[in-house]
Amino acid sequence: MQVSHHGCDVTVDLPHARPTGSSEYKSTQGRAASFRGRQLTAFVMTLLAGLAAAVLIWYPFSTVSVEPVLWLRTAISAMPMVLLWVALGAMRYQLRKTPFRYRDMLSDVASRLQSLIVMLSVITLFSIELLLLSYLATATSRPLMDVYLAAGDAALGFDWVAYVGRLNEHPWIALVLSCAYFSLKIQFLLLPAILALTARPGRLKEFAAHFGLAGCLTCLIMIAVPAAGTFDFYHPSPELLSSFGPGASARHLEQLHALRMLKPFLIQNPDGLVTFPSFHSALAAIFVYSVRGIRYVAPPVYLLNAMLILAALPEGGHYLVDILAGFAVAAVSIQTVHLIAKRKTLQQTGYEDAQSSGAETRA
Repeated sequence: MQVSHHGCDVTVDLPHARPTGSSEYKSTQGRAASFRGRQLTAFVMTLLAGLAAAVLIWYPFSTVSVEPVLWLRTAISAMPMVLLWVALGAMRYQLRKTPFRYRDMLSDVASRLQSLIVMLSVITLFSIELLLLSYLATATSRPLMDVYLAAGDAALGFDWVAYVGRLNEHPWIALVLSCAYFSLKIQFLLLPAILALTARPGRLKEFAAHFGLAGCLTCLIMIAVPAAGTFDFYHPSPELLSSFGPGASARHLEQLHALRMLKPFLIQNPDGLVTFPSFHSALAAIFVYSVRGIRYVAPPVYLLNAMLILAALPEGGHYLVDILAGFAVAAVSIQTVHLIAKRKTLQQTGYEDAQSSGAETRA
């Protein structure tokens, strides 16, 4: 830039900002997104391998065993997904050799469906490993910590019995909350499908990383803080939950106490055994975070998971401190995944930019 002042020409060199629409900027952004995706994939695979190693090392020394037919059922249920993934891959291969008007669109849809199948498979693997780890962790003679969890609720001014009693006075509210609580499996199918089909592969991998890390943290904490839940601690009368589903909050107790006897236990009907922290509240927070900014999808997901959290107290037999601890687990998982991916991505893209600048200087 040149400035003329009283006949004197002054030349000032100003740094040129890189336009956000430039091809160089887009290339850098694309490299960053690609590297971030690879980092998240590596992180998820590391978590899966670590969980598998922990289960395999612990399992032979435990009193817990798995009904063989469960493995067979799992394998049979996985076969349609495997066959569908192969069929989609074959379709994409054939489309590359068959030029027609909608080839690219169909190939893109098939690619997204393949990504969804892979992600559902990863979530299933995480679920199996975390379930086994929770059973192994429950088979302990360490004293239950329910008295301390109840004391935590009291310190917060929360009365579990009174809260459940008020909900039970309104059957329609209890019904809606129960439906929200049991929507977890549906959300595990729908939310990854939404992320995959709306072309958000980074968000999809991020979801898997959050789920896996939150599950690992939950199992580690439950090892340190074993608990049976509010039904075992308060022994409420059946009338207190007459508006909720049969067996609400007490479904897991028979298995939990059988495991704590440290006698041979065969897993035949797997159930959730975690009290502290609440994995339901952690997952609700992760679901909400995963759909942030997605128009028409985020608001109903926010509402559904808010109701799920309210229902976790009576349906899941949780203390209020369990719910708060679940939020903390979700927050730590989200922030940890963000920092890992961001730090590695900045290092890699910075290194590549430095190499590129050096090459240009030498040229």
